[in-house]
Amino acid sequence: MKYLKNSFKNMIDFFAGTSAYFRDVLLMHGFMLFVLLPLLASSTRFILRQGKIDYLSYDTIQLIFLKHPGVLIALILVLLAIVIAVFFEFTFLLLSIFFIKKKEPISLTNLLKGTILQLKKIRFSTILFFLFYFFLVLPLSGLGFNSDLLAKIKIPAFIMDFIFANRVTIIALVGLGYLLFFYLSIRLIFALPEMILRDVPFRQAVKESWRSTKHHFFRILGQFIIIGGSILVVFVLSYTVILSVQAIIEMAIPDYALVSAVIAMTLLQFILLLNIVFSTVGIFYITIDYMDDEGFLPELPQWFYDQPKQPKKEWTVFKIGSFAFIAALFGIGVGTYNTNYLSNPSVTEPLTISHRGVDAENGVQNTLPSLEKTSLEHPTYVEMDIQETKDKQFVVMHDFNLKKLTGVDKRPNQLTLDELTKLIAKENGMEANVCSFDDYLEKAKELNQKLLIEIKTTPQDSPDLVKRFIKKYRKVILTEKHILHTLTFDTATQLKEQEPEFYVGYILPFNIVGPPISNVDFFTMEYTTLNRNFINAAHNDGKKVYAWTVNDEDTMTRMMFYGVDGIVTDELKLLNETIKVDLDELTYSDKLFHFVVGIG
Repeated sequence: MKYLKNSFKNMIDFFAGTSAYFRDVLLMHGFMLFVLLPLLASSTRFILRQGKIDYLSYDTIQLIFLKHPGVLIALILVLLAIVIAVFFEFTFLLLSIFFIKKKEPISLTNLLKGTILQLKKIRFSTILFFLFYFFLVLPLSGLGFNSDLLAKIKIPAFIMDFIFANRVTIIALVGLGYLLFFYLSIRLIFALPEMILRDVPFRQAVKESWRSTKHHFFRILGQFIIIGGSILVVFVLSYTVILSVQAIIEMAIPDYALVSAVIAMTLLQFILLLNIVFSTVGIFYITIDYMDDEGFLPELPQWFYDQPKQPKKEWTVFKIGSFAFIAALFGIGVGTYNTNYLSNPSVTEPLTISHRGVDAENGVQNTLPSLEKTSLEHPTYVEMDIQETKDKQFVVMHDFNLKKLTGVDKRPNQLTLDELTKLIAKENGMEANVCSFDDYLEKAKELNQKLLIEIKTTPQDSPDLVKRFIKKYRKVILTEKHILHTLTFDTATQLKEQEPEFYVGYILPFNIVGPPISNVDFFTMEYTTLNRNFINAAHNDGKKVYAWTVNDEDTMTRMMFYGVDGIVTDELKLLNETIKVDLDELTYSDKLFHFVVGIG
């Protein structure tokens, strides 16, 4: 009972200290987001341009190692700069919470000086441990240390391809390793803070953290659950209340709907700001609070006493006036932005793409009868799948085993095209012949229907698949303005490199850290982890984003609100109706809801 009481007291103290956390968290986030990130991004682009390298893949990495040592060294230096910058950010915030806990005000100048002093102690072992600490300890804490720097690092697409291709194995290994790392995250939670706050050597810090947490694992875990859960509950309730009030105002007094929506959006932005602060400092607060409770939080460091005392700053008339003027400008800017955001159309009209050539179960997927029926709804593209056959032709088929649709327990590449086209596929109470890619192309031309062609690859495919495909179908694809995408990064890369005029996409089953580095023209992303940040980042890279497979009205609206360029759906008629309605009739509360959800 005493432990529970102390936990709730700590939670109240944590929320009560919001104003003390604001300055340092926002200043650091602002510096990283608006100064350091653009600088590092520009530096990386400049380095790659000097080596005439467009993107990073296993091919270009090998090329960099063998032929561009200068580029390699420069990229390593950029990576090192990123690690040091994140360590600086971590140390800065840790010291900030330390002085707040000690109830000793410290000027921003002295805080920066103290942080820089810690950088002088960095060793190779410190960097390695910090990488372990950041990637394994902090994310598993339930709160996390939100670094704008590492959140912007993009994974090369070939690595994503490996992850997706082996995702069952990888997910199983991650699941097994998660429990181990979760345990380690608690046992080593104090190692880095002790290295920073107490100047403890690396090995000793690890040993002391391990020793001090030996009998307190569940106590520390409870702190994370209570504070992390409280943050989640507070902000979810806040969002719910604001959105509910806005919806009521829209129904009861619609004349004031825009004014109330602007106020509601401003409140939501303020709450999101609080969320950034709380989620960022949560782990630091819990760590330092526990160290204080256990009596091993160090005294104020000597460098704090060595700094000249800052005279207490008085609020003069000039300072008050300047603050009021800046606040007014900021308020006007936010109000103007929110008004424009809410007043202007906030959804984009996407390309409509029929998934596997069907609409509302109107036929058998990837067959000619369903293509004819679906084309009557005038989709921008009909998405369909092709695979290589035993005799190196191409058949229109999604599944890697024919049993589900045809009853034949074989892979498409175990049969010739002639054998495949004699099979009958059954689905949705209907049946149709399995179709060759040539016949599908011919029918699409007859219907004047553009296609989104997914090339599905297997380990049994011939090595020259892409080369033969381009040679045979280049003319018809470019003439009829068909486009292509694939789940296999190597195939996407070869298509784009061997025929630059092709419009090629790379399919991503889920969003890990944002759009990968690649030479493709667009990404096709499974919608469940797709958000506005991914889309904006892709657009900044000059890439389009198509969402799949979106089959309900609410999700269609949300995807349009995020700004997707196309939507792949099994419900084409519903998508067309949703576009007609929601382009004109999206309510303010809808826009606010999508604004909140789309931040993630």
